[in-house]
Order: sequence, then structure tokens, then C-alpha cells
Amino acid sequence: MLLLFTGDNAVRDTFALAEEVAHFGLWQIDLATGAMTCSGNMVRLLGMAAQGATPAGNSEIGRFSALERVTHPDDMPVIAEIQHIIADGLPFDRNFRVIHPNGRVRHLSIHGEVVVDASGRKSRAIGVLMDVTVHAETMRASQVDSERVRAIMTAIDGRLWTARSDGFRTDLLLRSANSRSVPGTWLGFNWLTRVHPDDVARARTAWAEAPERLQSFTLDLRVLGEDDAYHWRRQYCSPIVNDDGSVREWVGLSLLINQEQAATQAEPGLLTGAQIRAARGILNWSVKDLADRTGLSTGALRRIEAHDGYNRSASQALLLVKDALSAGGVDFFVLPSGEAGVFPTRKENRLKIVAGNAQAKKVSL
Repeated sequence: MLLLFTGDNAVRDTFALAEEVAHFGLWQIDLATGAMTCSGNMVRLLGMAAQGATPAGNSEIGRFSALERVTHPDDMPVIAEIQHIIADGLPFDRNFRVIHPNGRVRHLSIHGEVVVDASGRKSRAIGVLMDVTVHAETMRASQVDSERVRAIMTAIDGRLWTARSDGFRTDLLLRSANSRSVPGTWLGFNWLTRVHPDDVARARTAWAEAPERLQSFTLDLRVLGEDDAYHWRRQYCSPIVNDDGSVREWVGLSLLINQEQAATQAEPGLLTGAQIRAARGILNWSVKDLADRTGLSTGALRRIEAHDGYNRSASQALLLVKDALSAGGVDFFVLPSGEAGVFPTRKENRLKIVAGNAQAKKVSL
């Protein structure tokens, strides 16, 4: 044993220093009498020093139940549980809080086990008590930070994940608290099954180039949501680099970026004049063909088509137009950038952008 002091009390002084610096104390219980003896530092950790323990000596504080006098009321069941465990002769490891005479609350961790004598009879319970207040406070601060981030993620419908350099996702760190999907759905390469088929190749290409660039990048993809509809999400991807320049992992944040566009698309019949003209071109319909299918006059249709912007005042007429064009075999979309477009329903790879929202003007008929 390494002794830090000399003289007759070298062992005691060395051990007392170790207890004080490491914030721990020793205890034992004579199971025949129930008497509990503690080292001086353990008594101080419990806040019971005023009851007569000497700085370096041991103190008999009565039975284990004496700890109830200083234990936080909410943690009293822990003390009762430990007593039952000792009676069963089993080892234990528990945490509880104590309240010192000055009102300070300390977090303690107690470890113990039962010792048997030569005949196999349970003779003593021995153990260590440690002050883990700093650790508990650090964990609590980390929990608070996590709760704050989770609240933000829920508000913005975001997901935080880690991945390998090939795009294989290794962990889903945080996601919206309202999410009902199974985390495994987004791990490994499973996340690609949620990406729109027309965007999968672009996603694979971006990740294939990532190890060479070793730079942060963004990737806009249509991702299948829990409502079974595709939504534009922006993936913010950034590498975490080791000291030697190698990449330890990639971390990413996925955010929904088309809330406004989705809301616009959700409005009944809301189309731009440019979308209507493009849709007629795909279907090879004349204005009269569209008029026959909607019951609107050709003059009204020409006035609607004359403007590239959205015309909310004509929403009822536009609803008829959208229904007719959709039934004819086209569909409409709005990109995250605000550009509106149209594509044949049976040829979803042929997207045609026809106008930007920045150029949109409201008009009346």
C-alpha cells in the first residue's frame, strides 16, 4: 500500500486524505446487533458530522435506518429497499439524496454487499458511499439541454441523425415528439425507401461524393411523411473530423421546408395561369376543350390563363379547372424554391417548371 504520510498514523492519515479528496466514505453493519459504523468522511457526506464524529475517526450512528433522518423525503423508499436487500444478503447499488443541516441537497451513491463468516452465516454488510452531486447536476443540465432541443425539433418537425460517409444512418438522435414512426424506419439505408423514387438517385450521388468533398452540404428531397404524402425536406449534412483529418461520422438535420408551399397547394383549386396553360399543352387540349369539361366560358378561361400568378378570387372556377385537368391525366406541384409546375400523372419523371411565386400577382376577373 502506498502511504502518503509517515509516522504511527500514516495509514489512517493517507486513507482520510483519499476519502476527502475523492468524496467517499466507508460503512459497515454488524448484522447480529444491527449497529452501523461509518468512517468520519461518510458522516460528513451525510451531513451528520455535528453528531460527534471526529475528522479522521469512525462513528457509530446507530442502525441503517438512521439515514432516514437526513434522506430527502422523496427518496425514503430507497432506504427501505436497501434494508430489504441487505436482509436478503444481496449486493446493491442505489442513489438517493440527503439534506444537510444548512439546507443543501447532496446526491449520494451507496454500494454494498453482505459478507459471510466461515460457517456461511451472514455476519456483516459493508460498502462505500460516494458524493455524486456534480455528476447528477451535469446529467440534469444535459437533460435540460436535450429537452430544449427536443422542444425546438417538435416545433419545426425536425430530425437529427448520424451517418457513415456512405449515407448509412447509424442513429436517430432526436426527432419530433409527435412522431409515431418506428426509429428503425430511418436507420441504415431504410431512409432511402421513404424518399420519392425520382429523388433517390440524386440522394445516392450526393452521398457518393461526400467522402471526397469532406464539406458540409444540403440536399432537398421529397420524403414520405406519416400522412403518407411526400413533403420537401432539406437535409443539412456535416462531417465530424478527427485530429488526423479522417471523418468520424456525419451528423445531419432534416427540416420540413415546404410548409407554405404545401398550404398553397392544399387550397382548393389554387393554380397559376402558367400551370393551366402547361397542363393543356401536355394534354393537347384547346381552351374550348377545357371549357367543355368545366362548364366555364372560353372568355373566363382566357382571362384566368392570362396571368401567371395565383388568383384566389377565382378559387371556385379554378377548382373546376383543376379537377378537369387532374382527371385528364396531369398533376401539379410547387418546389421549395416557390416555382410552380405540372407533370403528367403517368410520367412523373417529366417535371415541367412554368413559373415562380416571386413573379405571382393577384388578379380579379
